[in-house]
Amino acid sequence: MIRNTSFNVRPDRHTSAEIALLKPEESVIVYDTDEKVNKFWNGTEWINVGGASGQSGYSHTGAFADKPTSNNYVWQSGAGVNYTQADVNADTYKVLSLSRSVHDAVDNPYWSTPTPSGISGIGLFQGANLPSGVSTLFDYDFDYDTAYPSSSGTGFEGSTGRIDLSDLQYGDQLRVRFDFNIIPQIANTTVEPALWYSNRDDSDNITFTFPLTTQPIFYGGGTVGNTYLNRVEISAWITSNEDVNALTLPAIKSDNPVIIQPLGLLTTIIR
Repeated sequence: MIRNTSFNVRPDRHTSAEIALLKPEESVIVYDTDEKVNKFWNGTEWINVGGASGQSGYSHTGAFADKPTSNNYVWQSGAGVNYTQADVNADTYKVLSLSRSVHDAVDNPYWSTPTPSGISGIGLFQGANLPSGVSTLFDYDFDYDTAYPSSSGTGFEGSTGRIDLSDLQYGDQLRVRFDFNIIPQIANTTVEPALWYSNRDDSDNITFTFPLTTQPIFYGGGTVGNTYLNRVEISAWITSNEDVNALTLPAIKSDNPVIIQPLGLLTTIIR
């Protein structure tokens, strides 16, 4: 019995003919192995969720774990994630987590046409616009410390959530637009946005960890205490089993203390 009401697990797989015979009692997702696309039962009929076979696609989330619950998950002036002098001294890339509870609160469609699918757990677009054969591009429930209880020194320690690459194909290109505000605390500060990236083998052993960086951002005189919006794009190739199984989250490094206000991730797969 198919009982997937969200994309917390991979969708069941069936041929087009098999799907035509299914009449679930509730909203579910299945993967059509002939058309190579996810399909959603809306109570009346099966509709495609995501692109047709071979198509590129994207998803968006604003579910950063540190967003304030006290202000409806909207950053207040001067508040945010503190990148401290200790972080500067340690040359740290501060990894920014995702959260299931924040996803539930902020990733809600604001439009009525076309009618949103109502599927939770995928992102703002509820499965629309996903690449073919991809059930989700975000995993809000991944807990690094639970998966790797004895880990140290990877930079992922204490993090939750991840950009989910597990449904991707060899040859895909990953592009992530990372939207965030920076509030400099000292003049002449350079900030380095990145994806913090760990390749993993087929047994989930971490093999290499490194930052996928983009162009550094410089804040000169007169910038202290001001809030600056940044929308940077970071790319990566998906060419091996260790890429499909990789862990990645956005991260920021700075040469002076700053306040970070993470806003959103637009994750695109290009084919």
